Amino acid sequence: MLSRSHSEYVEGASLVEMITEDLIAERIAIDSYREMIIYVGTDDPTTRKVLEGILAQEEEHAEDLASLLKELGP
Repeated sequence: MLSRSHSEYVEGASLVEMITEDLIAERIAIDSYREMIIYVGTDDPTTRKVLEGILAQEEEHAEDLASLLKELGP
């Protein structure tokens, strides 16, 4: 599975590092879903709608992680 991943798995040494790595992975996923949506365009509205739903969830995850990092501090 690691060979098919869009992002690299990096093990953090602290909670802040782990959350930071998760946030990086979320941002990579967001970029990937945006590219897929552009690729699908208007040719397949059902697939586009599914991808947009997943993208919204990924963006929410990234916002949650960013907020958590702000709360935890450096």
